[in-house]
Amino acid sequence: MTIPKISILGAGNVGGAAAAAIATRGLGDVYLYDVVPGLAAGKAMDIRHALTLFDSDVRVAACASADEVDGSDIVVITAGRPRRAGMKRRDLFRDNLAVVRGLAEHIARSCPRAQVLVVTNPAEPLVLALRRRWPALNVASLGCTLDAVRFRRFLADAAGEPVSRVDGLVIGSHDDHMVPLAGHAAILGRPVSQVLSPPQIADAVSRTRQAGAAIVAKLKTRGSWYAASHCITAIVKAIVADTRTVLPLGVPCTGQYGHRSTCLALPCELGANGIERVLDLALDDDEREALAVCATEVRRVADASDGNAPGPPPQ
Repeated sequence: MTIPKISILGAGNVGGAAAAAIATRGLGDVYLYDVVPGLAAGKAMDIRHALTLFDSDVRVAACASADEVDGSDIVVITAGRPRRAGMKRRDLFRDNLAVVRGLAEHIARSCPRAQVLVVTNPAEPLVLALRRRWPALNVASLGCTLDAVRFRRFLADAAGEPVSRVDGLVIGSHDDHMVPLAGHAAILGRPVSQVLSPPQIADAVSRTRQAGAAIVAKLKTRGSWYAASHCITAIVKAIVADTRTVLPLGVPCTGQYGHRSTCLALPCELGANGIERVLDLALDDDEREALAVCATEVRRVADASDGNAPGPPPQ
């Protein structure tokens, strides 16, 4: 069996942790790249040493150039400016667009058929900007995968039940407009409304939307990375192992849920071909309205890259 080549562009906290998690699970050979001299090489060495404890011989190597993504099956982009306390994710768009576009140039030239996952914030506007430049690029974003993980945790904590018995999904966009689908959540197989009170549900929704900012407020100069790295690994595993796992990835819209010319985090079935299909959930009017807000905001932020907007969105 061919061992997948998984390239991670950006060896900072998220990229380094994702490389370690992917390699530990033996999902493929991992190649790390970063513009900071020695960063990718040092982390690759450290991860290789750790793999001894797992009797693993998968390859973990540093790349001297982004051109070494050549032949990659999966490319994960985590490079870019990190979020700092007081910042919105969308504040990073213009700086990170230049970084991500530069990397996408290498991907489009060296491995145009690779499945590309954008983790860099703000992910959905960045995916939309990349697809505008390279329409054939097979690119999606981490979407609301991390938000869904947080939503499940907050619901489990409120109910006092194991998180393994909690189902929860978040769609829309990985920003303040995200849409936690409380009406579709379940605890012990029962609708969440039968287990938790309305104030408890509202609190879980609010905490989900504010979780990223709460972590940044504590860390000051960076955001979360442990949970994000494991979300990346879950996505990679679903593709490599063809598990058909459903996760809310950010996909360029071509009519899904009535939206086009934008990018939204929607429930995607993941398999060997990447996104095998987007599930069509029955949303109520409020959920559809909230999803439309996400679609508009993503498009507005991305429009700044094409000179269609006078500047960053108002705070």
